[in-house]
Amino acid sequence: MYMNIEEEISEEISKTYSCPRGHTFQTNNPIIIAVDGDTDYNTGPICGYCYVDWFKVNLNADEVQVE
Repeated sequence: MYMNIEEEISEEISKTYSCPRGHTFQTNNPIIIAVDGDTDYNTGPICGYCYVDWFKVNLNADEVQVE
C-alpha cells in the first residue's frame, strides 16, 4: 500500500500551538470542531489539555456508594 506524496508530507508536518491558558503543544492533526454548513461556528485548533480539563470539571461522574 502506497501513500501519495501529499498525504505523506501532511503527516510529517507538525505545527506548534499555544492556547490562551499558556499550554503549548505540537500536532499535525489538531482537534477542530466543525458545524456542517456554517463555517462561522467552526473552531480553530483546540488545546487538548484544556479540552481534557473541561471534561474532568464538567462531565466526570463521581462513584455513588451504595450501603
